[in-house]
Parts: sequence; structure tokens; C-alpha cells
Amino acid sequence: MTDAPEQITDATPIEPSEVKPNKRRWPLWIGGLLVALIAWNAVITVPVSRALSGEEGATTVAYRRWLISPSQIVFDVWSVEGTQSMADMDRRLLKAAEALQDRSIDQVVLAFHGRTKFLMKGTYFQEIGATRQTQNPIYTIRTMQEQISNPNGTPAFETWTGGWLGVMGKQMEDHNEFHKRWWVNDELGVSASDPLAVP
Repeated sequence: MTDAPEQITDATPIEPSEVKPNKRRWPLWIGGLLVALIAWNAVITVPVSRALSGEEGATTVAYRRWLISPSQIVFDVWSVEGTQSMADMDRRLLKAAEALQDRSIDQVVLAFHGRTKFLMKGTYFQEIGATRQTQNPIYTIRTMQEQISNPNGTPAFETWTGGWLGVMGKQMEDHNEFHKRWWVNDELGVSASDPLAVP
């Protein structure tokens, strides 16, 4: 009886120590990605945070849409205290626009707890930021609704014409409706169809 021929292979045994370094790279890649994502959003978040540092009564944060968009940002209402008014939120939005007036922005998402409520063109957002120090804020908040769209892109409010008194009244009605649909009714926990919704 002859012994079976010994099989010869080219496979070289892989020592466990040779595999570990590759496995250890994954946390480094993930960590590096998170750092890059934070830095990418900080260009938007930090200037707005500084501009709103003196504001109280609410927490609002600006960041890139989906955290990666190069030209779309989100202005998000995270929390609101009972003392916050519509005028206070207007001031926050205008200060954020002023802080980002030199950024390249195509679209601004107005959100509540991360949920898209309205859209605003980036060019208009930059315009109200650039003119914040010189434009009458009453004029801005009266006409701002004409530049706002629903999440599907359709106009959220009308452009009113006629006598200035009647137009002003309709514009202020739209201004109140804008805030109710953006954050007020959700903060109160009611829907627009709820009888408890802010009139």
C-alpha cells in the first residue's frame, strides 16, 4: 500500500493578527465621516447660532437639508416656550437670513421638529438678510408670505392687490396663518381643523 500523495496548495494561512487592522479601520472611517459631516453643517449652523445667541424663548437650528445638501438649508423650530411670539420668530428668521446672506443657497426649508412646513427661495432669503438693517421689518413680514411655497412647491399664500388698507389687512392675516401652520398649532398639539386651533 502506498501513501496518498500530499496535496500542495498555494493558500497561505492568514494569521488573526493580519485581519484585525482591517476591521479596526471601519470605526475610523465612520468617525472621519461624522467629523466631515459636522464640519460641513457647521458652516451653516454656527453663524446662525451666533446670530441668535441673544434670543430666548425657543430653540431654532439651521443645518443642511438631509445634512449633505450643498445648496438647501433647513431652519428648524425644535422647541418653543410659552413666551415666544410670532414677532419673535420673525426676528429669528431674519437674523438667520442676515447671518447666511453670503452663502450660496437655492432653497430654505422652514421646518418644525424636522418636518417640512414651507419652502422659501434662497435668493429671497438672502435678500431679506442683506436688507435686514435697512428695510422696515413690518414691510418684510407683510410681504414675506408671497415668497413662501407649500412643501409640494405650490404657492402657500396669495399676492394681494387693491387698496393699501385692505391689502395690508390680508397680508397680516396671511402672516398669522403662516406662523400657525409653521409652528404655533403643532406646538399647541392641535391640527388646523381642530376647533382648538389658534384662530
